[in-house]
Amino acid sequence: MADIRASIDDEDGRYRAVVEADMPGTPEQVWELIATGPGLEAWFVPAEVEPGPGGRIVTHHGSYGSSEGTITAWDPPRRIVFDEPEEIDERSRTWNTEILVEARSGDTCVVRLTSGFLVDGDEWREHVDQTLGGWTAALRLMRLYLTHFAGLPVTTLLVQHEVPESIEAPDAVAAAGLRTGKVGDEVATSEPAPLLAGVVEQIDDTSVTVRTHEPPGVAEVATMTYAGTSSVLIRWYLYGDQGPATRDRETQAWSTWAAHLITRA
Repeated sequence: MADIRASIDDEDGRYRAVVEADMPGTPEQVWELIATGPGLEAWFVPAEVEPGPGGRIVTHHGSYGSSEGTITAWDPPRRIVFDEPEEIDERSRTWNTEILVEARSGDTCVVRLTSGFLVDGDEWREHVDQTLGGWTAALRLMRLYLTHFAGLPVTTLLVQHEVPESIEAPDAVAAAGLRTGKVGDEVATSEPAPLLAGVVEQIDDTSVTVRTHEPPGVAEVATMTYAGTSSVLIRWYLYGDQGPATRDRETQAWSTWAAHLITRA
């Protein structure tokens, strides 16, 4: 399938992240992933969705808190739109997100996600720019889920430790022993990091995404910066019935590793 396409729409007062990707699934399969709470958690974050126009949608972003919005358009299985009120620089704004699904031949489809501001968006371009990479990673994960794990339930293991401003943010990817891997390589973490092994699906200067075999899932190890704050992040989407037990067993080990990594920085 073609690479994921990412751009910025800055026409006519808008300023929005735009991400488009081909998906190995039907519009009905994708709709379950974009319009239900369990579906959103499979590729994005834990969420609750009240279906239909006027319904409430809540997404949970770890230490960054939760975001609540209202569904303004609901057209299964083709289109969902929701608005989230945002306080930016002590000013109230409405953050708008639209997800479109277009059927293609052979049980495939195209997902187009746009997110940001519909009017006067240029004033907050920095905030939108910071979301472009995250949305690109999210649609990549949706594709991985549909390719390898379609229909399986998800459990999210999330560890996030903020890096104090007084120290330099560590390279979590290198510290985990994953820096030398290339896309398609089989890799495994090195001690003292907890064990994580699988195939590299994405790697860049700040993060690595590994599709794990046992337990089945997709794990991200990253040093991320958002709104001026850096964090060491481990997010592991665990698919299948063994997910809860794996999360309960592994969370403390990854939390201890991340905390130690920061104290050594």
